[in-house]
Amino acid sequence: MSDLPLVSIIILNYNGLRLGHLKTALDSVLKTRYPNFEIIVVDNGSDDGSIKYIKKNYPNVRIVALKKNYGTAIGYMMGILNANGKYVAILNNDVEVDPNWLNPLVEYLEKFPHIAAADPKFRSYFYRDRFEDSAAAGRWIDYFGNNYTRGVNEVDLGQYDRPVYIIAALTLLRKNVLIKCGGFDSYFIFGYEDIDLGWRLYLMGYKIMYVPWSAIYHKSGGTTRATSRRPKPGFYYLNKRNRLITIIKNYSISNMLVALSIILLEYLLTILYFMLTSQKEYSRDIFLAICKVFKNLKYIAKKREQVQSLRKVTDRQVKKYMVPYSGMIWDIINRI
Repeated sequence: MSDLPLVSIIILNYNGLRLGHLKTALDSVLKTRYPNFEIIVVDNGSDDGSIKYIKKNYPNVRIVALKKNYGTAIGYMMGILNANGKYVAILNNDVEVDPNWLNPLVEYLEKFPHIAAADPKFRSYFYRDRFEDSAAAGRWIDYFGNNYTRGVNEVDLGQYDRPVYIIAALTLLRKNVLIKCGGFDSYFIFGYEDIDLGWRLYLMGYKIMYVPWSAIYHKSGGTTRATSRRPKPGFYYLNKRNRLITIIKNYSISNMLVALSIILLEYLLTILYFMLTSQKEYSRDIFLAICKVFKNLKYIAKKREQVQSLRKVTDRQVKKYMVPYSGMIWDIINRI
């Protein structure tokens, strides 16, 4: 056994056999050149024979079989709680990893104790020389919780081949720190669970690193998106709801109130825009997201207390790793 630490590679699967993802993901992970890892597939209630297929063709892969699709956050946590490694690596089933993807990520976490998580560059599975459009060359958020992704759909010419601190944490994480901070929030179900986690890690005094010498090829959002930028109805609701919860949980009171006022204005303008353009299902999703947060404010406030009890740094220190604004409010105003 290698002296290098054990990494538990967790692949989240839902009907990956039917969709044609599972074989590609498992075959590529098994070619990983890092010498000390285990593979755990968390199956989110697949009904396409995925579990039987894995047992027959990949007998050394451990399976955590869930009875139904609990979403990404619970799926991730079920894998993490069954992991034996010092580090956990989280993958979706629609990826293909470079054989050397894991080594640079582990190297950074081993060398720098203040780094709690590391992300690779994400290239498109279909256009191998381009960044894909969900994680690309690192992800940040603005002061109001809007996602900002660098390098989306750009040709990778080495323009982002420098390690930088990012906000979102999803690929390789320290298991002990992950457990200490409460892990992925199971209430989120889908969307913002990685941004919320990353924000909490920063509040605890840790950092997250983008490591450009590691590469993963991703098919990028085929089951959750209606367009290249917008999730399908239902997923859109979760995205808008979870953004509000992330702001409430992680900001200090004053910054939270400022951010929420801007977000609610943005949401109202977006509702108006969707109403005028006959996309009422998206207007309904935003309205339901706001109502759900208000209805469950007491529960969310308890989660906020837990997060704030872990705080070691100020909002100002965390905001150094955010961007000022990356939302669509001006585009919406111009369209209206």
